[in-house]
Parts: sequence; structure tokens; C-alpha cells
Amino acid sequence: AEALTTPSISDTSLSSKPTCIICLGMAGSGKTTFVQRINAHLHAKKSLPYVINLDPAVHEVPYPANIDIRDTVNYKEVMKQYNLGPNGGIVTSLNLFATRFDQVMNFIDKRSQECKYVIFDTPGQIEVFTWSASGTI
Repeated sequence: AEALTTPSISDTSLSSKPTCIICLGMAGSGKTTFVQRINAHLHAKKSLPYVINLDPAVHEVPYPANIDIRDTVNYKEVMKQYNLGPNGGIVTSLNLFATRFDQVMNFIDKRSQECKYVIFDTPGQIEVFTWSASGTI
């Protein structure tokens, strides 16, 4: 009889894919601080992560972001154009950004040989992850 074996990570295509760390939490819970700290830790270990800021309303991030939603979507303009409040502006900004997420995945794929980790910093508005198109990513 043949023995069933479980393929190891090195046997699969996953071995070349980076580990994704998606930082979720309520507004003000320390997500951005966590991302900054884990980024600093990985830099100290000489394992440079690929960092993505998905919070369109943040004023500044204390880490260098490889991809920053604010470079693509202007949160304040979205609020004005669609006559939205702050939470609606964040949800709509992320939904607009989601239409280009294939490009984000391509950038990550191109860097997958040199980056073992991809870190996502997200906004604290729970609406983004519960009832919007961007929450399905």
C-alpha cells in the first residue's frame, strides 16, 4: 500500500511566495505602530519586508511604504466628489483602490524572491471589511 504524505512547503509553489501579514484592528488600536515595529525588526534582521499602507486617511506613516494608497486615491477628493463623510470616504477610497489590486499583486509577485514578508497596514473602520467590495480582497 502506498503511504499518504503531506507535501512540505518546499515541495509546493508556496515556497517562493512571501508570507503576508495583514494588520487589522479598531481605530487607534496600534496597527500602524505594530507595522512600524515589525518593519524595524525585520530590517534589523536584514529581511527587508514589502510594506503596503491601505489607510487613505492617515496623515503620515512612520515607516517607508512600498505601496501607499494615498499615492493613488485622494481621500479628501473622494469625500467631496461623492458627498461622503469620513467613513464613507475611506470605504469608497478602498473600493476604488480595489479596482487596481491586480497591479499590487503583480508588484508583490515581482519582489517575491527578495522579500520574505509583505505587511499590510489597514484603516480601523470596520465597514471596510464587512460590507464593501474592498473587504473581499
